[in-house]
Amino acid sequence: MRIYFDENFSPHLVAGIRAFQSARRSEDTVVCSVEEEFSRGAPDELWIPGIATRHGVAITQDLNIHRTRAQWELCKSNKIGIFFFKPPRKTMAWNYWDIVQLVVRYWPELKRQATDTRRPFGRVVEMTKSKFSKL
Repeated sequence: MRIYFDENFSPHLVAGIRAFQSARRSEDTVVCSVEEEFSRGAPDELWIPGIATRHGVAITQDLNIHRTRAQWELCKSNKIGIFFFKPPRKTMAWNYWDIVQLVVRYWPELKRQATDTRRPFGRVVEMTKSKFSKL
């Protein structure tokens, strides 16, 4: 299983999760970066099909992907799974450590859903909720 973080996530966070996951090689999960494999600023029309050909799933903070009909259709037609990390309401701060904690907290569940959920799928991960919600 290949799990791709888009460029909205810090490369340091991606490197950290990759390092933690590499200690669990028996789980056959590879942490990847959209920026590293498809270049910085790669259009969704390039990296979404690219992830599909690699049988991966994506993690993004770009909620416009599921709001923009053409992009969401691209995700569905390429049959990829995608997790949308949704920032808290505007009254709450969304900082680096909040994101790190959220990714680490849900990492086992992200991997489980990435493996067990039929594609295409979309899930929203929120700081204020204790579970995933479907799109």
